[in-house]
Amino acid sequence: MKRFLFTAALLTAATSAITAHTLDGIVKDHKTGEPLIGTVIRVKELPSVSTTTGLDGTFTLRELPDRGRYTLVVSYMAYKTREMVVDVAKDYDKGSEKGKDGQLIIALDEDLQQLGEVVVTGRREYRSDRSAVETVKNAAGVLNVMSQQSIQLSPDVNVASVLQRVSGVTMERDASGEASYAILRGMDKRYNYTLVNGVKIPSPDDKNRYVPLNIFPSDLMDRLVVSKSLTADMEGDAAGGVVDMVMKDAPARFQLQANAAVGMSDYFWSGASDYLTTNRSDYTHRSPYEAFGSDYKASASDFRNGPVQLKSHATPAPNFIGGLSVGDRFWNNRIGVMLAGSVQNTFRGTERTYNSVKMASGEQAMYISNLHHRYYSIHDFTAGLHAKLDLSLANHKIEWYNMYVRTNSKGVRYNNGVNTEYISADSYTQDDELRSMSATQSIFATNLKGVHHLTDRFTVDWSGVFSQARAEDPDRTYVTLTNTVGRSADAEGDAVSGSIWSHNKNILKTLPKNAERRFQHNKDTDWAGYINLAYDTRFADKLDALWKVGAQYRRKERSNRYYSYVFNPADISQQLDGNGYEQFANVDWVCKTPYSQASQLNYDSKEHIGGVYAMATLSSALGELNVGLRAEHTNQIYTMLQHFRNMGQVGEQSYWDYLPSASVKWTPTKKMNVRLSYYRSINRPGFYEIVPYQIQGEEYQEKGNPELKRARIDNISQASSTSI
Repeated sequence: MKRFLFTAALLTAATSAITAHTLDGIVKDHKTGEPLIGTVIRVKELPSVSTTTGLDGTFTLRELPDRGRYTLVVSYMAYKTREMVVDVAKDYDKGSEKGKDGQLIIALDEDLQQLGEVVVTGRREYRSDRSAVETVKNAAGVLNVMSQQSIQLSPDVNVASVLQRVSGVTMERDASGEASYAILRGMDKRYNYTLVNGVKIPSPDDKNRYVPLNIFPSDLMDRLVVSKSLTADMEGDAAGGVVDMVMKDAPARFQLQANAAVGMSDYFWSGASDYLTTNRSDYTHRSPYEAFGSDYKASASDFRNGPVQLKSHATPAPNFIGGLSVGDRFWNNRIGVMLAGSVQNTFRGTERTYNSVKMASGEQAMYISNLHHRYYSIHDFTAGLHAKLDLSLANHKIEWYNMYVRTNSKGVRYNNGVNTEYISADSYTQDDELRSMSATQSIFATNLKGVHHLTDRFTVDWSGVFSQARAEDPDRTYVTLTNTVGRSADAEGDAVSGSIWSHNKNILKTLPKNAERRFQHNKDTDWAGYINLAYDTRFADKLDALWKVGAQYRRKERSNRYYSYVFNPADISQQLDGNGYEQFANVDWVCKTPYSQASQLNYDSKEHIGGVYAMATLSSALGELNVGLRAEHTNQIYTMLQHFRNMGQVGEQSYWDYLPSASVKWTPTKKMNVRLSYYRSINRPGFYEIVPYQIQGEEYQEKGNPELKRARIDNISQASSTSI
């Protein structure tokens, strides 16, 4: 009897699961058609069945009976609650009046009521696509805005990936295929700069001023604003444009958001290549020069063996991405708090082939001298923290913002190189190079900002900023082995028949060639202050003038350290056993540069930038006219820590720049805008470019130029837009 009851219960549950029905729908604003996020949908006859709409306004009601008519109660703040009867068995996939494409369409009307005298306190909503469109439409200059709603709907995990979706923006990718830097209006990354909440931040890059955007998690963003023209109140060192990352603000009411995703790289999942790792837990943390002093004579025993212990894995661990944010307002909405965090643990890989060319002496034609095939295996761990506190009073607002982002990238590059000058019918030479690295970049910024409406027409705003960027790249290791590859006894043709990148080769012998261990780290610290004064004048009912003046000062201190140790094999005739990855760890080395190679890249530097501006904006029903002038003074000083023959140990540049700007926005109709802008900008050289260093880079020789000057650039842009 018990067995019969148990079986009947199972059959009943299975039948209920089979007959359970689902209803899909979407809730929109009746007038604008914009999806309404967070709308509550309840079934009046079934109190336990309810749901809310997602970011795109859609919803799914589950556990409905397979037939019958039921009443849906649809409610959303500031909209009239609507009740509608639906037939759950009706097929809404047939394009009826109430639905199409399998969705029930529900339109809500705003709840408009005639009220007496009231006091309304409002907050502009920046998170929706509608707000982004309005911002672009009303802007005097050329803008692109990506809202938080669009960012959340996109699959992109960092800001660099999000920017790929912005019109007029392309991304520069590194050798592994990762998008890192923005190219605006076709201008190289050095002609753009990056802001966080309207404030410039330093770069952890060892060579350049521009900030790698792939270290910023996208789920910390409230919106992204790309300015493609400058006005006098913006710093003048951007010919291409400006990327402003506006971080999440405190919501109007309590909000808790969490997201998580797990995935796998298709490159490894498909079996295209193995995932390569080295033992980066066993590496040399500091160079012998820094650990023991400049007089210490380093030997091979001072360097740990972990970076050359190469291993192969079929697949890496799964990727994980997670984020959490919480915010609320207190004290009658006067105080707002927002806390957010993000973690991204991803594994990626790629491979690429490229050729090196050279010209023979006395010839005019180039020929391919080297063939290279590279395999990349990279493990990125990125974390970001964001905290914002604001105090809003009647005519005053003070914000304190803090941000910290950190990314660690452990990477292995395995390179096969063939010199075409040494290929015979029976054999050829192939160099196998291992590069092992673990690079960390971090940015910390804290910003105290105030906005004060002293009168109805006079406003003062100010900011005080401290920010610091760091990069550490300890024990970057290069090891090169030379293989003699011969023709197999049963193979047809010569030694290079078939693919030279095949793993099935007849390697006759393997000899060690050379090795290098590099240690590099840098720190960039900024102190900055801004103040702006604005006065609004009304000349007529539809004619306004905004007068604005301001000043800024930034003090930057940068330190850079670079140490390199070169090794030769202790026995140049040492033949290594086997053709596997483990042979990189079986070489005895002798340090060729025991005191480290002297480098001009060991330097300290300072930069002082001051700026003042004046600007006027005239607005009417026909559009806007903006004119302004900005003056900036730059002073750069560097001091090399080591003395070199025929080189000065100290260098300095100091100069003034005067940067005019003007823009016109014509609005012939309510839905059409035509914009024309002109501005002059500059491009300052980075310290890495003016320090007189000379090193052999991975692909070519690099040299600094102490005589390099800034560039002045005149920019003209025109754009027109029509809203539908």
